[in-house]
Amino acid sequence: MENFLLLSIFGVLALFFYSNSSTYKSLYHKLNEEKKLLEEKNANLIKLKDKFERQIKMSLDTITDSQDSLKSTRKELQELKIINNELEHRNRLLQERVDELYASVGNIA
Repeated sequence: MENFLLLSIFGVLALFFYSNSSTYKSLYHKLNEEKKLLEEKNANLIKLKDKFERQIKMSLDTITDSQDSLKSTRKELQELKIINNELEHRNRLLQERVDELYASVGNIA
């Protein structure tokens, strides 16, 4: 009777451990599948991050180049405005001189 009781307890324990081991194996396989999926998603996200970082870097370089170009253009524009103002002033002076010469010629005749 005691042997039967011990055998039945060991049998029940063996069934319990066997069923738990198969459950753990299936959970282990599911976890591995989930881990692989997460690793793939993580790799894709890293690729996207790298892609966006490169795009941002290129955009920043473009913006920097544009700013440099604008600065040089502004400087050239200011220089041209100064030259234009000087030429207008010289033109006014020459026009006044021409008017004075016409006036003096008119007085002589």
